[in-house]
Amino acid sequence: MRLQRTVPAMAATALLMLSLTACGGNSPAEAPGESSSAAASSPGIPVQTAAVPLVSPVLKPSSSAAAESEKIQGSGTYVGQMDTHSVEIMTEEGPTAFELGTGTADAPELLEMDDPVVFTYVEKIVGNDPVVIQRILSSLTKAD
Repeated sequence: MRLQRTVPAMAATALLMLSLTACGGNSPAEAPGESSSAAASSPGIPVQTAAVPLVSPVLKPSSSAAAESEKIQGSGTYVGQMDTHSVEIMTEEGPTAFELGTGTADAPELLEMDDPVVFTYVEKIVGNDPVVIQRILSSLTKAD
């Protein structure tokens, strides 16, 4: 009787493991609107291709690159460390996340919650979406 319950349970476990393994591939997920190679090779399915603009070998700095290198100063109240490379600071705009940049990795160890802080950071546009901005700290110190 015990064997009758064990075999289906083992089969269900094996099926679950197989399905989880199939879903955990290392290849990146396909973005919406992109066609896969399987769809491109399927006969009878029209595949839309986008023209890829040619990039000249001489690159000129764009206005977004200039904006990214501009250092911005601010002040606020230190809320705490979010993870090993990010902190949260209460600014005039509200709680804001900042990534710890070069030379600022040890700053959270010197600060306590609700300490007034002054900081310098740069904004980096993530991907092609100008709304998504990453703020990277270049300095973070306790205010006097």
